[in-house]
Amino acid sequence: MKLIPWLVLVLCLGCGTVEIHKSSSAVDYLFPEGAPASAPRDVTLRLPVRVGIAFAPGGKSSHYDDLAQLSAEVSALSEVERQRILEQVAAAVTRLDDVHTAQTIPSQYLHVGGSFDEIDQIAQTFGIDLLVLLSYDQLQFSHTNNWSLAYMTIFGAWFVEGEDNQTQTFIEAMVYDIPSRTLLFRATGSSQLGGSATPLDTLPELQRDAAKGLAKSTEELLLNLGRALTAFEQQISSGTVRGPGTPAIEVLPRASL
Repeated sequence: MKLIPWLVLVLCLGCGTVEIHKSSSAVDYLFPEGAPASAPRDVTLRLPVRVGIAFAPGGKSSHYDDLAQLSAEVSALSEVERQRILEQVAAAVTRLDDVHTAQTIPSQYLHVGGSFDEIDQIAQTFGIDLLVLLSYDQLQFSHTNNWSLAYMTIFGAWFVEGEDNQTQTFIEAMVYDIPSRTLLFRATGSSQLGGSATPLDTLPELQRDAAKGLAKSTEELLLNLGRALTAFEQQISSGTVRGPGTPAIEVLPRASL
């Protein structure tokens, strides 16, 4: 291990704030800047429905200091992480009696600004009626506390937890009827994690909290998604998507699969 980079790392941690912001927005994907607005239309659901689950594409909006630059650049969710969450949502959706299939859509089929035109193509390719579109936002930051004064000692950077770390994670699922381009319902999950670490442990700690925060948020999302599905079944009986003044909804049996 080279000594100089680690000394620079310690100094960087002791003189400011590290901030990492990763996000993917379903709204930005569906309604890119300049896209014409279109009112949602009435919905006809043919049961059992065929569902696709995908992550909205998107980069990251991040501010780093030298801590992150000395390490590998922190990017958006890996494809492995995305696929794990997609499969969890698919498993939850498949358990419903009125769902025929629930399949995950690989990330390469969605592009930034693709909007509903791209979703129409995906629907034809995969043969789906509904799309569960996931997005997330994760903010992590670390700042020095008063204990950081001990960094000036020989062993302070190795043993003194002078960095306060925070990780805030939010994940959302928006369920769209593809033919009508109508939002049927949504569900969310969130988590907040905090702790302290030594300068040398800060980046590994942030990386662990990123994974842990995502897992906790997904767990809450799945619970809330189940509640949202139950509420949606009750709303169907009223003949409207989300109550008076919203698109009408009609449920019919599927002629063939």
